[in-house]
Amino acid sequence: MLGVFSGPAVNSAVDRIFTMATVEESRSLDGLVEAVSRFRGRPLQVIENSALPAGVFGQWVHYRDHDEVSVASWVQTRDRTLAHELGHIVLGHQGRPVLELAQAVLPAGVHELAALMLRRECGNAGAADEESAAEQFASVLLNRLQRIGRKEPRLRSRWGEALG
Repeated sequence: MLGVFSGPAVNSAVDRIFTMATVEESRSLDGLVEAVSRFRGRPLQVIENSALPAGVFGQWVHYRDHDEVSVASWVQTRDRTLAHELGHIVLGHQGRPVLELAQAVLPAGVHELAALMLRRECGNAGAADEESAAEQFASVLLNRLQRIGRKEPRLRSRWGEALG
């Protein structure tokens, strides 16, 4: 995790997303999710999940062949939750492929318990730093999207860069 928790690294990560996104993708959070998926060469599915445990607004799971971000169906701040989980992905935080294995070998009746027990906070000394960085990432990303929404995306910023 070389510097992924610092403010400059978070800002740089947000800058990279907007650089890799097309003009159309840069207009929405869902578009930026598509850009990240394309850039990483891995499908990134966002699903609404009514089965997340209480207190868990969203969750990123890294599978062998794709990534999945679950957002609680009852959450009031879908975009904030999705941006937070996207931050974990872009900042190189560790997913939980062990959950896929645990659910493959455990009886279906204990899958929810296994998911709860294998949350990022369990056994990860850097969890607080990762959570803080993901929150900072979400704030920077959503603020940038809001500013872009008030003007033509990227076009004016590119003209501004060219003209100084």
